[in-house]
Amino acid sequence: MARGGITVYLPRDLETRIRRIARDQHRSESSVVAEAVKARFERGEGAGRDESADRRISRFDLRLDKAIGESLIIKEILLLFVRVWLEHNPPIDEEMEESAAASAEARFERFLDFVTQALGPGKSLGAASSLSGREQATDIVNGEVNA
Repeated sequence: MARGGITVYLPRDLETRIRRIARDQHRSESSVVAEAVKARFERGEGAGRDESADRRISRFDLRLDKAIGESLIIKEILLLFVRVWLEHNPPIDEEMEESAAASAEARFERFLDFVTQALGPGKSLGAASSLSGREQATDIVNGEVNA
């Protein structure tokens, strides 16, 4: 098979690696380089996609899978909480329904304010679990609406 020639200038460290591989395999440096280039084109790597992009995509997929798994766990915890709450709280007496509804409305509004503050720029929900956050949560549960 006829061969053409191309002169390629490589960084010193890559040149050293090629020489070492050629020496270890008792081959010429040209055959090592030719085989590497051929293998890369056969894998379709020459079409613009490189191994580092594949690794980044793989890492992104792993992070996405983890985030989806965590969100499913959070969903299950929330649904379990609602179920336990509903099973263990007795129904409200008819004469107390109106005041309970007003109290629930005020508590819910305070809860929404608390969530809005916790999700504000530069804040985290983790900070909401601090002592002041627990005090605010206790106020919400007790029906105290402190602005």
